[in-house]
Amino acid sequence: MVFIKPCKLALKQEYKLIKNWKRNTVYISIMQLTLLVVNFFLITIISREYGAETYGEYASSKSLSVLIGTATVLSLALVVTKILAKNKENSKLMFSNSYYLIIRNFFAALIILFPLTFLFQRDFSMTALFLLGFVFNEMIHVALAYFQARGDFVTSSKQIFVRTLLYGIGAWIIVYNGFSITVLISFQVLMLFSFFIFAHISIPKSDRLFETSPTKPITENLQNSGKKMVLTTFSSALISELDIVLLGLFYFGPALGILAWSRRILEIIFQLLAASLDILFPELSRLSDQYEIQNIRRRLRKVCLLTFIIPIIFYFSKDIVGNIIVSLLGDTFSEVAIQTSMILFCLPLMVWSRINIIFSRALGFEINITKIIISGSLLSYFVYFLFHSFNVSNPAILSIIVSQIIISFLTSYSFRSSYV
Repeated sequence: MVFIKPCKLALKQEYKLIKNWKRNTVYISIMQLTLLVVNFFLITIISREYGAETYGEYASSKSLSVLIGTATVLSLALVVTKILAKNKENSKLMFSNSYYLIIRNFFAALIILFPLTFLFQRDFSMTALFLLGFVFNEMIHVALAYFQARGDFVTSSKQIFVRTLLYGIGAWIIVYNGFSITVLISFQVLMLFSFFIFAHISIPKSDRLFETSPTKPITENLQNSGKKMVLTTFSSALISELDIVLLGLFYFGPALGILAWSRRILEIIFQLLAASLDILFPELSRLSDQYEIQNIRRRLRKVCLLTFIIPIIFYFSKDIVGNIIVSLLGDTFSEVAIQTSMILFCLPLMVWSRINIIFSRALGFEINITKIIISGSLLSYFVYFLFHSFNVSNPAILSIIVSQIIISFLTSYSFRSSYV
């Protein structure tokens, strides 16, 4: 009888853990699917009603704001989640101090935003609004870290689900009533701010303290942790957003909009696959056996090769997809399917780069992988410049493919050289 009780208790805890995991997975999947559908719907109505040129500016400005925003917020939502999960002292003060750091960094980012938008030839007001929205979104995730640190992803998934639906409906009303694209982005910012307030007040009062002045030791700890955490987050953002930012340097008008649309389809498919890959991080963090780590990489290499099925299927069905896109967006977007059928062959390369980032982050090689990706990004710029200057056939498509080949090769080299 002495051994039965602990055994029953262990089984009960295991059952509760599995039940909780299944519930979280269901709600996360519904939330991710809703985000995918609404985002696809949004870029469709923007492209259809405002035209390819406006969508090109919208997409390029948003990508630039994501890169600046990622560096600005220091991945503090992840840092807070980690701290709260360990029930460290002063946990209640993490929220107000994180908000302070994010807002302070936002104003600092605004100072360099004007020269950056001038350098990358983007609209300042549009990029600034996107950046503000990115900041509010990170603050939402800081508040939701309270629930996620306790293994509750249902609450955060429900809030994001409702917000996404309301935004989709509101965006549809704004677009079809002929309001400007700036009004649409402002509405998104307002929605994010409103849901930040809601997310914060949903934290029990007993578990949050709001102080008007920051606590220096806490802000310093958050900032130091964030500087390390943001390295791989920024690396991932570069892989996802750099192409559209660079396209905005060399292409303008409807051509930019069409190219951005093709690249965004690749990104949507990639993010679906990347979400499942991120689950590997906690497990890899616990591994120390070199043989086991290499064995996992060999298996993932096979998974990566399997993703070639997606671009192959799309390539052979590009005519059907092309007709659907033209019926949705108009004749201006007739080249989207052809361009996407070629760009999609970058998918396995992006997946492999993401795998290298996850492994590097789990095993403590964040600095090395970030340095190599930033170097790869600079090389990518020269690739775009050379192909555009020499006017080769399909320079934009070749630039995207070669850029992803370079980053995939460099991330592999970085991991192999770090993990000796």
